[in-house]
Amino acid sequence: MSIPAKPVNAILVGAGNRGADVYGRFALGHPWLFRFTSVADPNDSRRTRFAADHSIPGDRCHADWNRLLDAAEPGDLVFICTPDRLHHQQALAFMDKGCSIVLEKPAAVTVGECSTLGHAAAAGKRRVVVCHVLRYTPFFSTLKEMLDEGRIGRVVSINLQENIGYYHFAHSYVRGNWRNSGQACPAILAKSCHDLDMLYWLAGSRAESVASIGELCWFKPGNAPEGAPARCLDGCPARSSCSWYAPDLYLTDDAGWPASTISDDPSLVARMAALETGPYGRCVYRCDNDVVDHQHVLVRFGNGVSASFVQSAFTADISRVIQVMGTEGEITGNLKQGWLELRSFLTGNRDRIRLDAPGTGHNGGDDALMNDIAALFGASPGEAGSRSRLEESLEGHWMAFAAETARTERSIVRMDEYRATFDARGASDG
Repeated sequence: MSIPAKPVNAILVGAGNRGADVYGRFALGHPWLFRFTSVADPNDSRRTRFAADHSIPGDRCHADWNRLLDAAEPGDLVFICTPDRLHHQQALAFMDKGCSIVLEKPAAVTVGECSTLGHAAAAGKRRVVVCHVLRYTPFFSTLKEMLDEGRIGRVVSINLQENIGYYHFAHSYVRGNWRNSGQACPAILAKSCHDLDMLYWLAGSRAESVASIGELCWFKPGNAPEGAPARCLDGCPARSSCSWYAPDLYLTDDAGWPASTISDDPSLVARMAALETGPYGRCVYRCDNDVVDHQHVLVRFGNGVSASFVQSAFTADISRVIQVMGTEGEITGNLKQGWLELRSFLTGNRDRIRLDAPGTGHNGGDDALMNDIAALFGASPGEAGSRSRLEESLEGHWMAFAAETARTERSIVRMDEYRATFDARGASDG
């Protein structure tokens, strides 16, 4: 990575978990690479804390992101880390001002919005990086190199499984911000657009057709234990036998994620108050969630590679496992455990590679992404290229939307026709 002569100045829109705790934390630890100079967030405590941590003066801190937009100048680098449904509007607005964008995934929440973003970036020649951090992990980077080198011959098929974890799913997709597709977006997009991006990246070809099945089978009122109240702290009779009993997840001595997200104050008293009144204290069977808790996706790529992807709430661990099958061998791997194993058909030999990657920060992907961004925006235009530029990253989004269409309509989506429909609409809202 080329080291910039001076740190990259950046604007932050959204000082939540990703904006403050990931990108902000990286900047504090690498002041020679990044410096956040402005911040917008409607939450007073988050905005104030971020400003204090990064020594941002008061006239550069705003509750309304439009104040930052008014002051933005061509060439400014803007990190957009707001709720998903704001991404499209904010990215378009800052692109129109001539800014470059680092955009949290998903880039947008409808297929029409994704099409509009792609056209706007191309027309204005704006540099937009989507935070598809899996591309930057040692695990998937090494796997991609092995496939490109032909280590298992020609790739025939890929199986990828995302084990979301029972407590993670309940936190984010039953009680949390991504629980309702009308308020956020389908789970296949919110959680797994970068898994589908991985399939596209590893296959080396655009999707030709997509099929999918899945449903919300468990987290709904009909499965609630007898006598279970609306909130866990209201005397639930099943508290000792429920895997999702809120106090067991949020009121332990561990104040890290996910407990750290339910209250800006990490104290036990504040977390207790959050469970008494906030969304994370609700019974998992009595929430306003509607996103699927398991989904299977089948993809055929234009080069003949076939792939399957599974996301499921019903796993003990949070992990990803993969199997890539080729004409001369297969590669299996576990992202969380940090290993890839190649088995040759000809020799029968097993070659296991141990990957030196941290267990946090998307297994090293977060920091590697920030290093990539520093190299890209600290260099002259054209000197560096991002691994997850918008044009590439939208392919995983297209696949996610197609999978949701296929699931709800019980159909097979032909991708060329699907893309053409929305490209022709231009500004369609999907």
